[in-house]
Amino acid sequence: MNYDDDLEDRLAAEYQNRQRQTGDLDYIRRYYGLERRHGIRVAIGGRIRSSGQEGQIVDTSGHYLMVQFDGDEQPVRRHVTSNMEYATAAGWVAATPVPDPYAAAPAGAAQ
Repeated sequence: MNYDDDLEDRLAAEYQNRQRQTGDLDYIRRYYGLERRHGIRVAIGGRIRSSGQEGQIVDTSGHYLMVQFDGDEQPVRRHVTSNMEYATAAGWVAATPVPDPYAAAPAGAAQ
């Protein structure tokens, strides 16, 4: 294997990684609708806060985010809405789960 082959392999792997991330982020954006509902644009490099700890989105893992918390050596997997706040131009915004259309109405609520 020569240098050109190694470079081609690395470029191909990087391309596949970006394709995977793009697909994961597209799904996350469509399913959770955070941009539409809260003005949050989920992206690699975005700043987040979870349980008071700040970090940066460094990757995706299926429908989850890989977050590198400030001061930590390894990224961790985090759910998109579970205790997550995102940095936006307007400040920190909490992400909320997608409303469950099948959830029972609260007692006493008009139907």
